[in-house]
Order: sequence, then C-alpha cells, then structure tokens
Amino acid sequence: MLSTFFTLTCLGLVLALPSPQLINLDGVAAAKPPVFITAPVDVASNTPTLLSTTSVAPITTDNPDTRKRSQDLEKRDGTCDPQPSGPGPVPSPDTPSAFLADPTLQAMSTNALTPYGYAQVFVNLQDSLSASNYMGLYTLNMYDTSQCQSLCDQASSCQAFNIYIERDPSLDPNAENCPNPPSTINYKCTLWGAPVSSQEATNAGQYHDGFDVLITGSNAYNKNSPPPGISGFNGPVELGGAINAPLYTNGYNTFIGYQYFPFSQTQGFTPQTCADACTTQTQYNSQTPAADCSYEPCVFFNAYVLSDNGVPQGLYCTLYNETWGPSYATNYGQTRGSDEYAVSDSYSYSVTNPVSQPAYDASCVSK
Repeated sequence: MLSTFFTLTCLGLVLALPSPQLINLDGVAAAKPPVFITAPVDVASNTPTLLSTTSVAPITTDNPDTRKRSQDLEKRDGTCDPQPSGPGPVPSPDTPSAFLADPTLQAMSTNALTPYGYAQVFVNLQDSLSASNYMGLYTLNMYDTSQCQSLCDQASSCQAFNIYIERDPSLDPNAENCPNPPSTINYKCTLWGAPVSSQEATNAGQYHDGFDVLITGSNAYNKNSPPPGISGFNGPVELGGAINAPLYTNGYNTFIGYQYFPFSQTQGFTPQTCADACTTQTQYNSQTPAADCSYEPCVFFNAYVLSDNGVPQGLYCTLYNETWGPSYATNYGQTRGSDEYAVSDSYSYSVTNPVSQPAYDASCVSK
C-alpha cells in the first residue's frame, strides 16, 4: 500500500511520465543554476570561506537557498613592493605575447603525466577553470601534476584539480609608479569539489593596472575513483548510467522521488547528501503513513552528476524502496531542446539494515 505522501505526490509524477525515473528536466531547469567560482589571480594561496553544508528536506519541501553567489575580491591599487619570485622561466622578451607562445612553458603542460586514479579533462589551454565548489588555490615549486594531485587527495571531497602557469607581476603594480613591472612566473594548483569540464575553462587572467596577468599550460583532471562509503549504507556500486527501474506487473512503482542539488560552494559531488535525503524521506514517510498505517521507506538511492552540454550542473539523487542492480542503470542522458543532459559518476547505495516491508507506523497501528 502506498503512503499518503507517495499517493498524493509521486503517483502523479509516475502517471505524467512514460518512465518513472526519467530525469525531471523541467524541475532541473526551474532549480537555481549552479554557482561558478573563479580562483583569484596574482596570489600565492587562497582558501575560500567555509559555508554551511546544503540542508536536506523531504521532497515536498523547497530547500532553502544557502548558496553564496560569488567570491568577489576588493580591487585596490598596489604599492610597488616586491612580490615573491616565481620558480618558472621568464620568456624573452618579457611580453604577454611571448609568454603565451613560449614553447618551454607549453611543453611542461603537454608532457605532464596523468596521475593514477584521475582522468585528463583538457591539456595546454590558456584559461584556468571557473567551476563549481572551489576548494582552494596553491602555488607549487614546479609544474608537477603529482603535487597538485596530492593536495586534492588530502582534501576531503576534492573531485578535480587544475594546474597551470601564471604570468604575475614582480612588483605590486601601482597605476602611477609601476604600472607594468617585469613579470615572474608561477605554477598554480586549484582544487574543486565537483567534476570539471573543458567548457568551464574560461578564466584568461586579468589586468592589474597596466600589467597583464595571463595563464598558459592549463591542465585539468577529474578523479575517477569511487566516492567514499557512507555509514549505514552498503556501497558504493558503480553504475554505467542512472537507474531506470521497471514497474511490477501489477503497476507497483518502487521509485519514491528525486532530489536535485545544483553545484555551489555548499554542494559538490557528495553522495552523503543523497544518503541524508534518503534517511530524511523515510522519517517523513513514517510520520505521514497511509490510511492502513503503511509507509514507503527509502532503502536504496542512486547518486550521479548531471551535466548540460558538457558542463556539470549538480548532484541528482533518485530514491527507491527496493534495491536495483547495475543491469537497470540504462539511462545515460536525455535531451531538452538544444540542451543535451548527460549522466556521469553514477553510483548506488543501499541501506545496511532496511526496514522490513510492508512497513507500518507502530503508533498508527496501535490506535
């Protein structure tokens, strides 16, 4: 017997869709857009302000928007003070065009090794990432993907990194006294809590007074290892696509509903968010049972990255009251007009000690 919540909310969704687990693209389009952050240039290191994690509510409740839209840095004029000398070779002549064309710098990028456990996203671009869930910036002592990888591996929830070469001023530029000082060359590493794409490489640098801060040799890598286990759940189980479970012959549907969390400074690719949604849904359903006191417990969920035209958009969670195997992971994406939505990094988890079904609310039964 379906719970009151499922009957009033999810059954209507099932009747409206030809397949119950099709990605709700209307719901995705109506959600807040993902938040893209650009790491600052001409700084040695930067750690973003820690924000509260995404709150999870039952499917019937709108999630509060706690996302921070941007991390704008206050612009200021410089002091002409010497800046730390970078370890990279300065091209000759010391001009923006020579920097961008320098074969030595480009060779560092094209010859870089792809670290074990990562997949190369792009190589030797002249733009760094403006992506979601920015986790910090570091200056390296050499162009070394293994150093950047190590920083990512040490950072909880890091899913990707961007290593690049930056043309920085050797003096803190001042509009009157030193507007365009000689350059110094730094190796930068930025960390990201969500997968990245080449379409997100849009930061070409900026002017600092008369000095042109530029980027070259930009490489990015996504982690291709499974996400961590979650307390109280079995998994993760790697899936080829998203779960598309069939209806039973009597029409019974095990799909409870979905939750979508756009990527932001409070939300990266963290299946724990889906686990919280599953647990919260069971609690809600048990408190709103059907007339016969039965309710739908969430015992299984599928977490994956949803991308639009190659750009990762958010974490998509589908909840079920039955466990389904990888053979049912057959939804690899959908189209909506000119937008092509793709499924990636798809994993499933099942509750370790699920509620016996049919589940009944004890307080309701005793009445």
